[in-house]
Amino acid sequence: MGFYSSNEKDTEDESDCILSFSTERAFTKNDILICASYGNIYAIHKTDGSGLWKSPFKAGGGVISLFVTDSDKIIAGAFGKTACFDLMNGSMIWSNDMPGFGYQEVSVVSTPSRVLKPRRNPELSATSEHGLPPQYGESSAPEKPVVLACSQGKAMGIDISSGETLWTFNCPGGRYKIPVVVVEPPSMEEGRPHQLAYIGAAKWVYCLIAKTGKVVWSTKVATGIIGANFMSLATPWSSRLAAETHSAFSQNPSAQYLEIQRDRNRRST
Repeated sequence: MGFYSSNEKDTEDESDCILSFSTERAFTKNDILICASYGNIYAIHKTDGSGLWKSPFKAGGGVISLFVTDSDKIIAGAFGKTACFDLMNGSMIWSNDMPGFGYQEVSVVSTPSRVLKPRRNPELSATSEHGLPPQYGESSAPEKPVVLACSQGKAMGIDISSGETLWTFNCPGGRYKIPVVVVEPPSMEEGRPHQLAYIGAAKWVYCLIAKTGKVVWSTKVATGIIGANFMSLATPWSSRLAAETHSAFSQNPSAQYLEIQRDRNRRST
């Protein structure tokens, strides 16, 4: 971990791009762009691309998944493990080796730390003052975030503060494919009082309470026999958020994973 600056010469030769450590520069969290490649996590400045810090993350040369929480933590997953870093200085806070999850790519996401309070009386008319939808400026209910890490047909809930495993879920029928996760806020009006994690793996979708890992329901949605056995998930809420990122595979590297498998198959033939 440390601070560096980039000294690029007028050439396209990769070996001529030298990263050297220098003095710390002032920046805020809104200035940071997080990158991960070749076993390292980098923070660079959005304004000019200059380096802010660098932290190693032993990923075995695989794809590193990234997710930044609303509490200024970076969740990184790769090579069958998940770790948490400080957004401002890159120091590692904890690492979870995810026993039993193998050594492949890891899908990572976290529930938010604050969610809008569900309406206590969903029967109130929307025309009444108390029946109007809540605004984001209104008071919200604090809830400790849960990191959701998935790999090899399994899902794990991890404590955001300590890195302790809260629960594990072996996706029935998910085989050994990398699951995908969509997190939805609670909605008392729709009969969903908990933060839910919708997990897709192979041909199955599972709905779990994010905090406890309790299964609400599961269903098999696909019956085909020809295909890559990867699942995609979307909701109006998740799509609205994804429209601001345009890089969902940074949290779930299923596309990269499929390309890696294709490359391995080409080499073996």
